[in-house]
Amino acid sequence: MKRRGVRVGVDVGTVRVGVARCDPDGIITMPVRTLRRADDWSDVEELAQIVDEFEALEVIVGLPRHLRGSEGVSAKGARRYARKIKDLRPQVRVAMVDERLSSNQAHQRLRESGVPERDHRNIVDQVAAQIILEQALEEERMGGRPPGVSIEGNDRKDSQ
Repeated sequence: MKRRGVRVGVDVGTVRVGVARCDPDGIITMPVRTLRRADDWSDVEELAQIVDEFEALEVIVGLPRHLRGSEGVSAKGARRYARKIKDLRPQVRVAMVDERLSSNQAHQRLRESGVPERDHRNIVDQVAAQIILEQALEEERMGGRPPGVSIEGNDRKDSQ
């Protein structure tokens, strides 16, 4: 069964958060913006507004794992970020997907597009978010079910 609706992809970093989205048919992904991380979590509130603006059906957050599959500090931070999103938008599915090497792929994609290295910092997080979202959409097309692992809100179970 094919779900229709905009999905938002998120690449969580310690300084910046890349945001991308897809069209309602899940075919084309596009960068949205780069958010600056804030100690007061105002960047998550800004992301929640983006989710509202596009009436997103789900948010896909990249889970940064080490090459061997283990998780470190960055993965813990991404999980906390995903839970904050879920707390602000409990009606929206929030899921984590493996994002190993998405930043490397983003830099490669920018190089292939002719973007000078000095200009990468401003947009690489958005491109990484696009790659995370593309991988999730492909996972859904191949598997026939929503991608990733759902995040649960405060004491409530997600319904898929």
